[in-house]
Amino acid sequence: MDILKSEALFASAIWKNIREDERLSLVNCFGVTVRKYPKGGVIISSGDAVKSMGILLSGGAAVLTENIEGYRNVIAFLNPGDLFAEVFALSGEKSPVSVHAASDSEAAFLDIEKVTSVCQSSCAYHKQFVWNLLTMIARKNVALNEKIQCIGQRSIREKVSVFLSMRQKEAGKNPFFLQMNRQEMADYLCVDRSALSQILSVMSREGWIEYNKDCFRLKKPGEKNDTGFFEP
Repeated sequence: MDILKSEALFASAIWKNIREDERLSLVNCFGVTVRKYPKGGVIISSGDAVKSMGILLSGGAAVLTENIEGYRNVIAFLNPGDLFAEVFALSGEKSPVSVHAASDSEAAFLDIEKVTSVCQSSCAYHKQFVWNLLTMIARKNVALNEKIQCIGQRSIREKVSVFLSMRQKEAGKNPFFLQMNRQEMADYLCVDRSALSQILSVMSREGWIEYNKDCFRLKKPGEKNDTGFFEP
């Protein structure tokens, strides 16, 4: 793969406000490498010493933790353009999480020391890149706080209610689509899939939500409970 011609790499928000010629200069400066992973492949293992930040170029990946019994807790899902491992690379700490490819994937890796060490010429676009990195880290921290709000609820129903309310506000419309299946949703909320499905069914029967696969609509108190499914 010719990384200098990679549209997927430059589609990431980390290149915001940086011109094409400046991007190419930074790629050469950072020594970007690209690796391919099959579905289920391990991109980063828990306990790895991380020295590079990653940008997912294609496919999908999941950031997760796993206990001694093999139970997995999904921290986040990654889509093309998303960053990963940047915080652990910056901290110098070993990664407490794993990153697995959810489908055949490609990822680019940038040496974190080269990224954060502005060269003697002090290029304005290098500084812009570092600013973009800080902005994306801040946004990921917001997303992590949202997950903490969800899983911090006492019951599965409360977790589901908070989660769906957040996703609807994020989408800005009703109905809205979730970018995850039921198992992924259960993993995100740290609950059993069958228990999740049961709660969704109960909330639907009571008229609080209406859903079909990954499409959901939140209903106002007293709103008529339609017998047929809505048109998204």
